[in-house]
Amino acid sequence: MTASTFTLENRSNTYGMNLYTLTFDLQGEKVNKFSRPVMEEMKELVTKLEEMGRGGKIDALVFLSGKPGNFIAGADIELIKTAKTPAEAQMLAEQGQAILNRWEDLPFPTVMGINGTCLGGGCELSLASTSIVMSNNPGAKIGLPEVLLGFVPGMGGCVRMPQKIGIAQAFDLILAGKSLSGERAYKTGLADAVLPKENFETSVCNWVKANLKLLKSGARIAKKPALGGAGGFIGTLLEKTPIGRAVIFSQARKSVMKASKGQYPAPLEVIKIIRETGTGYRAGIRGAWRTRAMKREAEGFGRMSTTSISNSLVSLFFITEGIKKATGLPGNKKEEVKPVTSAAVLGAGVMGGGIAQLFAEKDIDIRMKDLNNQALTLGVESANKIFKKQFKRRRISEREWGQKLSHIVPTVDYKGFQSTEVVVEAIVENIDIKKKVIAELEGNVRDHTVIASNTSSLSITKIGTALKHPERFVGMHFFNPVAKMPLIEVIRGDQTDDRAVATVFALSKQLGKMPIVVKDAPGFLVNRLLACYLNEAIHLMNECVPMEEIDAAMEKFGMPMGPIELIDEVGVDVGEKVSHILNDAFGDRLAIPGKNEKLVEKGRLGKKSKKGLYRYEGEADKLKKFSDPETLTILGIKPKSGSMKPEMIVERCVYPMINEATRCLDEKIVYTPDDIDLGMIMGTGFPPFRGGLMRYADTVGAAKIVAALEKYASSVNKARFTPCESLVKRAKNNERFYS
Repeated sequence: MTASTFTLENRSNTYGMNLYTLTFDLQGEKVNKFSRPVMEEMKELVTKLEEMGRGGKIDALVFLSGKPGNFIAGADIELIKTAKTPAEAQMLAEQGQAILNRWEDLPFPTVMGINGTCLGGGCELSLASTSIVMSNNPGAKIGLPEVLLGFVPGMGGCVRMPQKIGIAQAFDLILAGKSLSGERAYKTGLADAVLPKENFETSVCNWVKANLKLLKSGARIAKKPALGGAGGFIGTLLEKTPIGRAVIFSQARKSVMKASKGQYPAPLEVIKIIRETGTGYRAGIRGAWRTRAMKREAEGFGRMSTTSISNSLVSLFFITEGIKKATGLPGNKKEEVKPVTSAAVLGAGVMGGGIAQLFAEKDIDIRMKDLNNQALTLGVESANKIFKKQFKRRRISEREWGQKLSHIVPTVDYKGFQSTEVVVEAIVENIDIKKKVIAELEGNVRDHTVIASNTSSLSITKIGTALKHPERFVGMHFFNPVAKMPLIEVIRGDQTDDRAVATVFALSKQLGKMPIVVKDAPGFLVNRLLACYLNEAIHLMNECVPMEEIDAAMEKFGMPMGPIELIDEVGVDVGEKVSHILNDAFGDRLAIPGKNEKLVEKGRLGKKSKKGLYRYEGEADKLKKFSDPETLTILGIKPKSGSMKPEMIVERCVYPMINEATRCLDEKIVYTPDDIDLGMIMGTGFPPFRGGLMRYADTVGAAKIVAALEKYASSVNKARFTPCESLVKRAKNNERFYS
């Protein structure tokens, strides 16, 4: 055992009992994680604790973390990915299980004192402990997020979680990779107590002393879980009878299939493991039953962690981890920036209200300016609607709802703008109006205030010419709806300085978003690539391919919705505006594909008007789409019987995006394939299980993509499909985007 990693301390004199604390503090790392060396040290540690327990030297042990804000991040992902075969991965899981089983069997109570993030393997160690005590620190979270990386809990999570909180609640937690705060973990029956974050360590030790008899007896201290998801007699009947359990398993499978369309096997494997091991709400299992259950879980872990889907999701994980450490500057250059505490947004429309809500949610004071009180009321209502949803879903309390909403200060003038550190312009998408407004704004803020524009298509460099100090002007492109879409494009204009870029990049992370830095060019990155995709879908419609078939093919590919429905989601009028800008910039390569302006003239603007390319019925949050023959009449398209092969639809819609993305790398719109993959996944919903657009390109192979593009260039349209020079070069040299 290395003292610098695990510190065992005798607290007997302080608490009048044989109480020890064990502090995990992995040196040289920001978080605690289970690497191979740590697991070896843990193995030695457990041997020592077993000896002390047999000698009666320990009444209870409290496990703590030496990392502020972090308890245990889980297993080291690098370690998991060293396993190249299912058998190797299974062996890793079995080694971890063996240590945790011995931990579970220690002859004295073990209590986890969680005052930070406790995920994956950390949660599994907690489940193998006698008791879980959490703090009320908002940063204290516990959960099993393994399915988000394409594999399953492998150190007992699938076996012990149902024992602790019942099958239905375990499914709710594991299948979606959820994490719970201390309060929610306590209500669920996962945590035995929630204590104040202040003097937490002392409070945990006092709690152990007060509850020592119960802890030694093995009696349940936590609340009884809501079995069956509902509790009571019916819930117990569901969990405790074969027929009831079959209902739970069936509903869980239906829910997974609906959410994942069967593209993600890990959640389905979790269901199989729990069903086949027969685990459920009961006291912890031991002996042969535990051995069999753990082996089945390890087998599932082995299979899932070596799939191509897991490899893709892990690659995405490393990209997002890289963003957390990045500054947004070339070479990751350091620029001293502080967290933003005061900001403003110009424009109180749906977008402005959404931006204001996002700032307020992170407890940042934000002024929201518009021309009149009516507009401001709509903006505040937009923000309040989001908070209301969070309250209904129990993500915030009623008190927190009021507190967060109070961070938004509506105003019709620039009073208070002198205190702002960042101002986001989110007004109408008109360059002349934007230039006029930001020029006026500049005279009402301090010299060091960063001014950002939420434009989705206009040049940051050109807008910035209206400022005396364009070096402080930067693009901050949010995606709609702001509350849901995780991506922000940080656009660097020709005059934008490092401080402005680094400030907005860091602010984006402060807001809980994923930023990528993009060169100022038409369409930036995401809209430019998305235009290739959406345009081609309309071209297919013009060739009389039914729009339902186009959408179905792309949904089967993994997109959250088809391209035709996405046009309605974005807004037919919005898409029409952007298509003209991109057509002007790129010519026939992004030629305007149809007559969508006729839909706009008829008021068919998409989902917001309940008519677009489709017709929609129902409430705003639960719209159902229906085919509408009137669409084809307006667009002058004749209905056609027959269909196009789904794989051909995928090639027509996706390969031009790959071609254009290659050009973006050539033009240094972004610098790495990682940026493209993150942008497309976070900004368009490109299927994460495919790893992103460029990883998908590597999976297909440049040679196959080029051959298909050349075929379509000769048979469909030369301008849209001719492969760019560097993609052709990659095909000839058998080069990949990722080495």
